[in-house]
Amino acid sequence: MNTTCEIAANSDVTGTGIRASIYTLCLASGILKTIIKHYTSPSSYSDFTRSLDSALQLQGLALLFTAIYQTFRQQLTLFHAICVLHILSLLGFGLTSKGEYGTKGRIRRIVLLVSQYLIAGAFLAFAAYIWITAPTFGSQPLCNASTIYVIFGVSINATEEVFRYVFLGLMSAMIIGAAIAMTCFGTIAACLCGLHRRDRTISSQDIASAGSVLARVQFLQGNGKSASLQAEVIAVGIRTGVNLYAIVTLEQTIGRNHVGKEERDWSFGQVLAIFMLVGVAVEVVSIFLARMDEKRKLAKGGDAEMAGQLKTNNQEGIDETEMLHPMAGGR
Repeated sequence: MNTTCEIAANSDVTGTGIRASIYTLCLASGILKTIIKHYTSPSSYSDFTRSLDSALQLQGLALLFTAIYQTFRQQLTLFHAICVLHILSLLGFGLTSKGEYGTKGRIRRIVLLVSQYLIAGAFLAFAAYIWITAPTFGSQPLCNASTIYVIFGVSINATEEVFRYVFLGLMSAMIIGAAIAMTCFGTIAACLCGLHRRDRTISSQDIASAGSVLARVQFLQGNGKSASLQAEVIAVGIRTGVNLYAIVTLEQTIGRNHVGKEERDWSFGQVLAIFMLVGVAVEVVSIFLARMDEKRKLAKGGDAEMAGQLKTNNQEGIDETEMLHPMAGGR
C-alpha cells in the first residue's frame, strides 16, 4: 500500500456497497441472460434483457454524472476519477427504456441516437480531461504523484507521461474507429433497409416475418443447435473472465493506494445501489414464477381437453348403441 499521501474517502463513488452492487450485476448479467434465454419465451427474454441493461446503464450513467459534477466542484481526486473510468468499463452507460412502447419510428430513433452521442461525448471529454490534467487534477493534487493504477498486477504511477499518452492514443483510435464504423453502418442501413424514408418504422409485422423466417431454419441432426449453445457458453465464459480481471484489477488499485478509512462507511447511495440488485432479483423470480404458472395452466388445459375427449367418446358410444338397438329404450 502507498502510504505517502492519504486520499480523502468518497464512499458515493467507490464505497463497498457501490462496488458490491456493480460486481454482482456485471458477473450475473451474462450468465442470467444465457439461462433465461433457454428457459422462457422470446418476448419475456426481451423484457428481461431490457430491464437488466437499464439497471446496468443507468447506474453507470449516474456514476458518470456524479463524477463530472464533483470534478466541477473540485471534490473528486485523481484516484477516484481513475476508479470511475475503470468501473464504467464494467458497467457501460446510457439510456435504455424497459418497454418497447410501440414502433421505433424516425423521431424516436433520432432522439435515442442523439442522447447516446451526447452521453458518449461527455464520457470521452471527461476521460480526456482526466489524463491530460492528471498531475494537477482534482481536490488533492499533492497526492497525484503517488496515486497508483494497477495493470496485469503491475503498479504504475497514474501521472506517468507514457502511461497517460498511451491511454489518450487508445481513446483517439477508438473514436476514429467508431466514427468510421457508424458511418459505414448507417450508409449500408440506409441503402438496404430503407431508413431514408420518413414513414419507415419497425412494426410488429416486420418482427413476426423475421421470426417466421428464422423458425424455418432447420439444423441437420441438431449439430447447429449444439454448436450455437457451445458458442454462447464460450462467449459467456470469456465475458465473465474479462469482468473478473477488471474486478481484481480495481481491488488491487484500491488496495495499493492509501485511502481514508471512511471509504468503508455505508451511505445512502450505497444502500440504494444494493437495492438495485433487489429489482433485478424480482425480475428473475417473476420469470420463473410465470413459467411455473404457464406450465400449470397447460397441465390444467390438457386435463380439461382429455376429459372433454372422454365425454365425447362416451356420447358417441351411447349414440351408436341407440342406433343398433332402437327399441331397447321402450322395453
